[in-house]
Amino acid sequence: MVSPKDKIQSNALSLSKKHRFLCLEWSTGTGKTLGALKIVEGFLEENPEAVGYLICKESTHKKSWKKEIEKHNMVQVSKSMKSILYASLKNQKKKADFVLLDECHALTPLRIKALRNILKKGTRIIFLSATIPDDKKVLMNTLCKKVHYDIIPLNKAFELKLLPEPELIVHKIQLNKSIVNGKLWEFMARKSKGEIKGRVVRCSHKMMYMTMKNTPKDFSVICQGTEQEHYDALTKQMSYYYDLSQDLTIPFPIRTGCRNKYLNIASTRKKFLAEVKTQKVKDLVEEFRISKSRFICFTGSIKQVEDIGSGSSVHSNNNNDVNDELIDCFNRLECNELFAVKMLREGVNLTQIEKGIITQLDSKIGSFFQMLGRCLRYEFPEMHLLVVQDTQDMVYFNKSMDNFNKKYITWA
Repeated sequence: MVSPKDKIQSNALSLSKKHRFLCLEWSTGTGKTLGALKIVEGFLEENPEAVGYLICKESTHKKSWKKEIEKHNMVQVSKSMKSILYASLKNQKKKADFVLLDECHALTPLRIKALRNILKKGTRIIFLSATIPDDKKVLMNTLCKKVHYDIIPLNKAFELKLLPEPELIVHKIQLNKSIVNGKLWEFMARKSKGEIKGRVVRCSHKMMYMTMKNTPKDFSVICQGTEQEHYDALTKQMSYYYDLSQDLTIPFPIRTGCRNKYLNIASTRKKFLAEVKTQKVKDLVEEFRISKSRFICFTGSIKQVEDIGSGSSVHSNNNNDVNDELIDCFNRLECNELFAVKMLREGVNLTQIEKGIITQLDSKIGSFFQMLGRCLRYEFPEMHLLVVQDTQDMVYFNKSMDNFNKKYITWA
């Protein structure tokens, strides 16, 4: 019996014979990797002397491709296709008969320029990604004018039975407007220039302006307050620097500095929103551990992982070998939990994940679908999403849900 994945992969192979530039914009978990490899295998059967490149975003992605090639015993593909990273693209000199661009949303103008150096007349290009922003599609069209898109969004993947229908359980969290368990959040209202250690004045948010006015400039002023006060202060500070960064009457270098401050504060606010969810994440993790469920948790920071208490965390502070071993350990079913800090959203195959936790969304809509897609390898997947009410969290949530069928959502 032909499976739904076999059907779309067979269709992709047919499309590749008609279109020199083909993009498989398929949702995470639908079989893009094998579909692309079958296209390359078919091309090599007709052109046995052909050589080409597989270009990946990260080294862990390269290893996932290698495992998939070995799993399906694609000897000719392994011999004829060189695997490299986007970062090393500029160092390649040999012309290619075919190029496979994994996570093609990672393309940049500089990478397009480097890519041109390995193309020749007749080179076939396969683009792969779960979600491609419009600006990246414009960029792709500067490389080749007639890209054919084969698109399978998440809802269509559910309809075609390519993926199991999930239950998305949304947990709403409210910022505290009073001090809880003596916890005070500290906000840097003013950092002194040439700061001398210990020259710091702390005050409440209500007394901030009065304190700043009456405190010598060589003292830093730190405001202490509730979760709500902390969030409001960060948001106000963000707005201040954003407005300055957009003011064309201000010299460009100063505007650039203001933009950088705005981005830094935005990152701080995002980590703060993740941190206020830590206790709820701990509760969910404990529940999953008791039930011996296999789960993945996408956290907002390394600190949050440490607070939760897990050694099975994949993040940028680990070297590649450590991260690879943690992933392999999970896939070998030797451990039931895996934590990821801004990683594992794309390009990595994870097995038998029953449940997932997403602690933080962002402005990139594709991030939600990539994280959700990690959990769609199980018959009855269950994903828990934490959002903080009346904050930027809800803006990101509503934006992410625009293209997601609401029937899969349950409010906790």
